[in-house]
Amino acid sequence: MAVQVLFFGQLTDIAGNSMGMPAAGTLRALEQELWRQFPLLQTKKYVISVNQQIVTGDSILRDGDTVALLPPFSGG
Repeated sequence: MAVQVLFFGQLTDIAGNSMGMPAAGTLRALEQELWRQFPLLQTKKYVISVNQQIVTGDSILRDGDTVALLPPFSGG
């Protein structure tokens, strides 16, 4: 069981553009694993989306899900 994790903006300097990871069961468990691998992520602000939907709190991850870490952005 695996998920695709995408990083955007300043987070790419820390973790690269993307990576495959075993689905850790829950979003919170995946985030904790990312923090273990990339400790600087803990100091950054970002929101998380799963399959292009912003999520808050914890949720169950399924095989094939796409998780994206999105730092604050502004547009015009």
